[in-house]
Amino acid sequence: MSSPNDQVGETDTSRNDCAGRQLAHDAAVDLHLHTLASDGGWQPLALIDYLADHDFQVAAVCDHDTQRSVPAAMARGAERGLCVVPAVEVTVRWNDRQFHLLVYGIAPVRGDEAARPFHSMLVEQDERLQELAEDARARIEATGKPLPSLEKVLDGRVMWPFHVLMAAIEDKHVPSLKEAAELVVALGSNFTTDQPLERVVATAHEAGGICVLAHPGRPNLGPALTAEELARMLAAAPIDGLEAHYRSYSDEETARYREMAERFGLLTSSGSDSHAPTVPVDPRPWRAAWCGGLLERLGFRVAPTPEGEPVWAPGMDPLAVQPAPPPNPESVDQTASTEAKAETSA
Repeated sequence: MSSPNDQVGETDTSRNDCAGRQLAHDAAVDLHLHTLASDGGWQPLALIDYLADHDFQVAAVCDHDTQRSVPAAMARGAERGLCVVPAVEVTVRWNDRQFHLLVYGIAPVRGDEAARPFHSMLVEQDERLQELAEDARARIEATGKPLPSLEKVLDGRVMWPFHVLMAAIEDKHVPSLKEAAELVVALGSNFTTDQPLERVVATAHEAGGICVLAHPGRPNLGPALTAEELARMLAAAPIDGLEAHYRSYSDEETARYREMAERFGLLTSSGSDSHAPTVPVDPRPWRAAWCGGLLERLGFRVAPTPEGEPVWAPGMDPLAVQPAPPPNPESVDQTASTEAKAETSA
């Protein structure tokens, strides 16, 4: 089992304290990135090097339900002149439906008493995921389906259900993650790990965190969020913002979520949800002005958009990213990259 030490470290993240840093309105930012700490393939240092090499100014590492990669990413960012915002993507449930909640601004360091309940909640989630993984493994192997590839899939990482499902695919028991999950559920395992949205928002706010609903319009997580549903959600749990710019959104979807955010007085965020090189996409250089309110809440100062130019309008693509050289095989976890390619719910 994990302990608080796995989630909260001694790393001095204050070296990456970017409070007060001035950003141009079109500075490149990506506030939704994953590493191998959860279901991604990016090594933390390789991710930060990629971002620095491509002139990103601000980034957020948002692994699912863990901050294991955040200290290393923040330290590397300080070395490379990149501001790395501490973050995490928490799996939550509201109105009998699963959502993902991006929580920004809570660093995984000891000594922060206000953040202790939030850190404890992540440890609780981590331990639950490990228990579910052990249960899923036992149930699959009890049916005569061995998982010899599991150790390779794990590659030294803490075992979560995702890794067991990937091993079932690698060992040819099922062809996809969807069918692997269906197999485990059919065998009697309970994959419910969601935290109540109300609890997560309250605990994060106590620690000074900012809560943004991730990709509210992504089809594989259910119907698009309506304004009426958002109003009910806000009455139950006062989230702070919506991820209005996302890799798969059309201009119409972005416009809808920006309008909803404005209507309800919410912040907007921008994220690629990159899990590994090109998987599903590389990090995207969203304009700082598109999530200026959030960046300012995080302590940055964002220059105003030039007079006569809209902050955002349909057709305004992210700044072009120049192709990077092929990644060093030693700096990118190839097994995790394969995992991310198969992850249909990344």
